[in-house]
Amino acid sequence: MKSLNILFFSILFLLGGCGPGTTTGNPVTTPVQVRMEDKQPLAWLKKGMDAFIHPAYAALSNVKFCFKRMRFKPDSTTTGSNFDLVLGEVDINPAGTNLITVSVPNGTYERIEFDLETECDGTPGKPSVTLTNGNGTFTTVDRTTIKFDGSYTVSAAGTLTLDIDPLLDALDLITADNQIKTSLEAAPGDF
Repeated sequence: MKSLNILFFSILFLLGGCGPGTTTGNPVTTPVQVRMEDKQPLAWLKKGMDAFIHPAYAALSNVKFCFKRMRFKPDSTTTGSNFDLVLGEVDINPAGTNLITVSVPNGTYERIEFDLETECDGTPGKPSVTLTNGNGTFTTVDRTTIKFDGSYTVSAAGTLTLDIDPLLDALDLITADNQIKTSLEAAPGDF
């Protein structure tokens, strides 16, 4: 009889441990593809019709970001989920750049941040940002954090598209290397 009780309680113990993961120990995650694009490629129309293509949008011809880290934040004040990236240097195309697919804990996020850092892929001397605009070619090795604000709920696999129009506008006005960090950090995008 004693061995039957031990067997019975052992089975109950084992069955009690089976089931879905806890929300604190094993949160449910969902794959999210992160993409950057200029959501208003014809924004020059708003700036004036003095030329067929507004000069401000014709000048920026090359942008490279060296991605080191990404954060999904429930709001602008918390840490959120950090993802160290192995993207390295990426050419940013205003028409669209697929960055990465990450598994993100389900929930609603109001800010996405990226840290751009030198040597993000282990190559010594690689700049964190490189760009060419109508004023020349500029680079920085400063650690730069770019931010995107909005609201995105993760509950099913999907694509998060980050609008880089404000960042491109800021980069188009650069005239010196030491302006890049300040200009990018002051021009948050959205989603």
